[in-house]
Amino acid sequence: MKSITGILLFAIFIGSFSLANAAAVQVWECKLNDGKTFDELRPLSSAWLAATKSMEGGEGIEAYHEYPVVTDVGNGAFLFVVITPDFDAWGKLTQAYPGSASEKADEAWGEVATCKGNSLWASEKIK
Repeated sequence: MKSITGILLFAIFIGSFSLANAAAVQVWECKLNDGKTFDELRPLSSAWLAATKSMEGGEGIEAYHEYPVVTDVGNGAFLFVVITPDFDAWGKLTQAYPGSASEKADEAWGEVATCKGNSLWASEKIK
């Protein structure tokens, strides 16, 4: 039932907003694993980004660590934000991900931090 509701809401969303000019923004809610540091995470994120940029659709991808400033999320919590220029590129990356160098980099990344969930947003730049 949830999937049917999700499909209907997505269809309504598509009808009211064109994804043609929208970037795909994937936001992961993450936390450092016990005993790990952001200094250990940064080079692994850079390796993941480099591997992902080498894939079809990954040329324009950007990635960010978003650190909390004023919030109660606990120590080591952060957001991992991936911005793909459009949904076509996001789809190509998603399709090519299994077995890729990016997936292998993701496995190493997972030894330092764990993400509990994610969301996908359409981002439209205001002109």
